[in-house]
Amino acid sequence: MILALLARDFPGVEELRRQVPSVIVARNCGCGCATVDFRTGEEPPTPGKELISSAYVRGRNDGVLLFVKDGRLLSLEIYSSDGDPAPLPQVEDLVLDPPDTWE
Repeated sequence: MILALLARDFPGVEELRRQVPSVIVARNCGCGCATVDFRTGEEPPTPGKELISSAYVRGRNDGVLLFVKDGRLLSLEIYSSDGDPAPLPQVEDLVLDPPDTWE
């Protein structure tokens, strides 16, 4: 899932991709959705601004946000526009949002 959200090239993406094998889920969201916070075993690359990669889930009112702060993978948020906790989508159902929509 994380690599699918890092499929596009942008400054710093290679450093983020290298962190993926060491990502550990540190905390699950308490509402029942599939959102998780990460912990990585690597030192972050040169600190930078917060990055967000996003996708919507084909055929559902759900989406996925990948948060990165100071060069470190931070969390994966799974949300639903319907208000119910969203389950983890299948990678093949993700459609990446254009980079100009990332904040």
